Amino acid sequence: MAADSALLLGLVEEFVLGQQDRKAVDTATELKAGQFTILQLVEALGLHLTSSQPQTRARGVQLLSSVLQECHGDLTEREVEVLIVFYENRLKDHYVITPHVIQGLKALVSLKLSNLCHVKFHKDFREMSILSQLKGLGADFVFGFVQSVDGERDPRNLLLAFRIAGKIVREGYDLGKFTEELFEVTSCYFPIDFSPPPNDPHGITQEELVLALRAVLTGTPRFAEFLLPLIIEKLDSDVQSAKVDSLQTLTACASVYEHKELAQFLPGLWASLRREVFQTASERVESAGLAAVGSLTACLSRSVLNSDSEDSLNVFLELVLKDCQHHLCEPDLKLVWPSAKLLQATSTASYRASHRVAAAVLPSLIEQYNSRTQVSHTIQLGRSIIVNVDESVLLDFRQSLCSVVFSALSESNADLQITSMRVLTALGQQTGDAPNLSTPLPMNVEVPQMDRLLLELEELSCTSDHPLSYTSAAKCYAGLVNKSPAGEMLKRISTELDSASSPVRTQAFTLLLWVSKALLLRYHPLSTALTDKLFSLLSDPELGSLAADGFSLLMSDSQDVLNRGSHADVRIMYRQRFFTENSAKLVEGFNAAVQEKKSGYLKALSHIVNNLPRQVQLTELPALLPLLLEALSCPDQGVQVSTLSCLQPVLLDPPSTLITQLEVCLTSSSQKVRIASLRCIHALSRFPEHEVRLWVLRALAAPLDDHKRVVRSEAAVARNEWFLLGSPGGR
Repeated sequence: MAADSALLLGLVEEFVLGQQDRKAVDTATELKAGQFTILQLVEALGLHLTSSQPQTRARGVQLLSSVLQECHGDLTEREVEVLIVFYENRLKDHYVITPHVIQGLKALVSLKLSNLCHVKFHKDFREMSILSQLKGLGADFVFGFVQSVDGERDPRNLLLAFRIAGKIVREGYDLGKFTEELFEVTSCYFPIDFSPPPNDPHGITQEELVLALRAVLTGTPRFAEFLLPLIIEKLDSDVQSAKVDSLQTLTACASVYEHKELAQFLPGLWASLRREVFQTASERVESAGLAAVGSLTACLSRSVLNSDSEDSLNVFLELVLKDCQHHLCEPDLKLVWPSAKLLQATSTASYRASHRVAAAVLPSLIEQYNSRTQVSHTIQLGRSIIVNVDESVLLDFRQSLCSVVFSALSESNADLQITSMRVLTALGQQTGDAPNLSTPLPMNVEVPQMDRLLLELEELSCTSDHPLSYTSAAKCYAGLVNKSPAGEMLKRISTELDSASSPVRTQAFTLLLWVSKALLLRYHPLSTALTDKLFSLLSDPELGSLAADGFSLLMSDSQDVLNRGSHADVRIMYRQRFFTENSAKLVEGFNAAVQEKKSGYLKALSHIVNNLPRQVQLTELPALLPLLLEALSCPDQGVQVSTLSCLQPVLLDPPSTLITQLEVCLTSSSQKVRIASLRCIHALSRFPEHEVRLWVLRALAAPLDDHKRVVRSEAAVARNEWFLLGSPGGR
């Protein structure tokens, strides 16, 4: 294609310098006739585009943009790429040039996206520098964008289009009369059905397209009147992924919409949601449906109502209760749990919803339990409804609920007993309790029928043969006892423990242990009698090992119950007090025990000492050193590890007997024992050199060749420290 340079330069000069605007039309005509290319026009404008005068540069850009408006359909991919770079740079120029830059960009936007697929347009839109300028074009820009997207099928271009459209709706572009057109040109791809071809070099996934399109459709409430009917329609699809996409899109809408956008569509939305939860065999669909119900409820709950507007939340809850409540009492269990899940999704979404659902459902459930109809599932239903419900919602039902739960605790069904205790947990959570299996309420909260509850828990903890049941009951009991007088009810524990033939001694011991901890924490006088009972069990052939390990539970922090987070009464320095009052008893028991029973006392001692504050250990350990050294020779590896852990403070002035015993521990079959021993030897190196240096270096030879890397590492650290003691510059 030959360019008529003289003709082109003449047209440029007449437009820029001669101010003859009609020359733009002539230039466009010649371009269409093939007299020159758009890039040659840019080259001809070169001197004017680099002029020191802003007005001259503006006229040059104006000519180029005017020509583009007439000839943009004839551009090649290379030309588009060059023009985009050119206009991007011109955006940084003088403000008088900006309107003409936007005029040219508008012309480029009118190109089909297929012409822009491989060019830098994608990058520029992601960086949003050009779009920020195009916002001023308002509805004209939106119309041009709609035209460029219409009918697009290339996934690369669609991803670009969705991202641009997302910015348009999120940043409040003036859509004018093209709101529905913008929705239609994007929503025609909903829900996304795309499988990338094998070895796709572009790496575009279905998830990327789904999320990008969802951001467009849910980006503005102005789409609500179009989107909500579309979602209702798409939920009729037989394709599971389409259902899930539709439900997740509805959930996303709820964070943007208010009640006025949802109100007229609530019946249709609820009918679709109910059908999906009631009839689906897919957990994904059910989960997405329940999430959508909760999101809708939350949206309707936070909306501010005008005096003349209908309460959309109440309308929605009436629909839910009408279709779900009666299923809770039907003999056919098919729809019981789907109904319970829907009610739970609504009740946990807001305070208003929880109050309305609980007030409607709990009376009928309580009546159903009292009539002994479907006892087990009634208790479970009650828990599913009240969990996470606000405290004040349950105030009117607390007495009745407690009666139901206390009765259920006496049932012989272990699952029912555990569920009952989880209902107590739910009741406790409403008053600030930590979420655990064991009701402990703040001290200022009155528990209805406390005596009956304690009796039921004691009965369950001492008679159940289900470990989780009797342990949970013991924790519940301990949590209550921690804040209330123990009374005469603890006598049964001693009776069961004193009977060597009792089939429930383990259960009684579990209760004794937790109650001992509950009373120890609060300095209750009865704690001494209970801990004495624990000491006496150290020689018991059946419970001795459990009793020894129980001192670890007694002295350590509890994560799920009897801690300050669950409002337990925890006094300061209770560990020190326990040690001061009981260390002599422990030594006496050890000395009096036959040889085969001594290990229990040693294990108990190591657990107690290991949980003391370090400063207390430094003060008290010297007197207990003979027992601790003997504990190192105990065959129980748990005793060895615990003892070695608490021996480190004593190493400030190590006796020779300790060194000898450490050498034995270095060859233990337990990796934990070997590592703990090495750490003790490492600690010895922190003090002035003494006669054991050569022995230590010799003893470390074996662990340096240990088959466990972590043991070899500890040995190397200890040896390096001991070598430093013998060097001229060492410590």
